[in-house]
Amino acid sequence: MTRRQFLYHGSAAIAVMTVFPAIVSGKSANAADNFCSLDQISYAQLAAQINTPFRVHAPSGRVAELRLLKAPLDAPSPVVPGRRLLGDFGNEKFSLIFIGRRDESLQDAIHFFEHDQLGRFDMHIGQIGARNLEQVRYQSIFNRPVSRTHVQL
Repeated sequence: MTRRQFLYHGSAAIAVMTVFPAIVSGKSANAADNFCSLDQISYAQLAAQINTPFRVHAPSGRVAELRLLKAPLDAPSPVVPGRRLLGDFGNEKFSLIFIGRRDESLQDAIHFFEHDQLGRFDMHIGQIGARNLEQVRYQSIFNRPVSRTHVQL
């Protein structure tokens, strides 16, 4: 294969992946339509899903079900006269705490999540707390500008 042929075929493959990401990634057209960024989901929308199930796809292809246990929101940093504001001043700071079955435990990593109300999105979770024989807890931490969360689904 010549360099010109290689570049031509490589460019064609990149174009196909750009135009048809759902086909290349193996997801259906419906899945691609329902995929969103976490930037598009507000804290209020996430917190409203407490006690609802989330389907989490592990890289191995296995699917685990997690339930959102709580969504604590940190208080905004106080303004102290004469003190410089922190770099993340004004950011929305919260975490999501999930609980799942021990026999379906997941690695600390970015996973593909599905939820009936929120759609599909990627999110990092990590195991937290003491492990018991039946359940594992996970946490996802957010520290993001508030303006990003004004976009509604």
